[in-house]
Amino acid sequence: MTRIKKKHHLVAAVEAELLKQVRVHGRISRVELSRKLQIVPSTAGIYVDRLLRDGFLAESRRMERGAGRPPKLLELNAGGGRFVGVDFEARNLMATAVDFSEKPLRQVHEVIRAADSVEQILGKIERAIAGVMAGDPRPVLGIGVGVPGLVDPQHGVAVHYEFIKGWRDVPLGARLNKIFHVPVFLENNIRCMTLAELWLGAGRGLRDFVCLGVRSGIAAGVMANGHLLRGCHNRAGEIGHWRCPSPGDARLEQTASALAILAAAQRAIGSGRKTSLPKSKGELTFDDIVQAVQAGDALARSLIEDAARVHGWAVGELVALFDPQKIIFAGPLAELGEAFLAPVRKAAAVDGVEITASTLGRYNGALGAAALALHQWRPQR
Repeated sequence: MTRIKKKHHLVAAVEAELLKQVRVHGRISRVELSRKLQIVPSTAGIYVDRLLRDGFLAESRRMERGAGRPPKLLELNAGGGRFVGVDFEARNLMATAVDFSEKPLRQVHEVIRAADSVEQILGKIERAIAGVMAGDPRPVLGIGVGVPGLVDPQHGVAVHYEFIKGWRDVPLGARLNKIFHVPVFLENNIRCMTLAELWLGAGRGLRDFVCLGVRSGIAAGVMANGHLLRGCHNRAGEIGHWRCPSPGDARLEQTASALAILAAAQRAIGSGRKTSLPKSKGELTFDDIVQAVQAGDALARSLIEDAARVHGWAVGELVALFDPQKIIFAGPLAELGEAFLAPVRKAAAVDGVEITASTLGRYNGALGAAALALHQWRPQR
């Protein structure tokens, strides 16, 4: 790296840290910012003025009584640009755009069919990104993608996901960069969900928590002492293969994932069990399960309680491993609230750990992916 390029790289790194501090504090004075960065006010002012000029920061006055002019506060400029986040798994693809202040702007949902090829799924990802980008003149500065299964974030490669046939060593980062001409950042989707909880949801202000994502598969995003665990081979949190204490020594995903619950419901319907769940040959959805539970359907409630007991066991194991402050469930099961959480807590039987549900909805992974791109992005210098 040449001396000039190195200098520009260092300048961009300082400016990125400055923007991070503004993002954390919401509104902050120049003096407070220089203290946080531990640099002299005049030097901080040079960086601030450049970011104001480029439209990434804005200034407003603090409302104070008394003599003198109140100091100006720095805040993020929502018009500074946009970031796109994509999150997908075996059945659903979610995309969102956020402005420079992390306010959600637009959302797109695509259904992934069991028969979809890898190329068809890639096409849906590209359409979803184009869809959330449309109709807004602000530049897109980066794209984050929450990828299911194993991922190589450094090289932008989706390594493997067992629930999509042929999904192996997909150069997703390079492909999207070539199409949209912006930096692309990949991460495992449960870790994106964890980042969403850290920055926007139930994990704000916490240094130790676990986000347990339950969808087609099951995985855990672990925040330990303020650091997101990835592991030596980016496999940290892949708990879906755990053997749980159930008949047949089944894997956790085979007994308590959303797909497993749907399969159990189909078997029960086929055997003639009394239920309000749809009995037509059309594909049963997890929304049907949620609605039936909320309506008091006995079969649906029993299926959820069976899954909750398995998740309670998994929570007990995670607590023993990581000693978190909080366990946050994300995914469609989170929509069931206490109907799911109460039996989980009973089965887990752990003290001093809050067990709760995400409040960010089904776009939490996409929001986390957008936030990932936003936090990884640096100004071009």
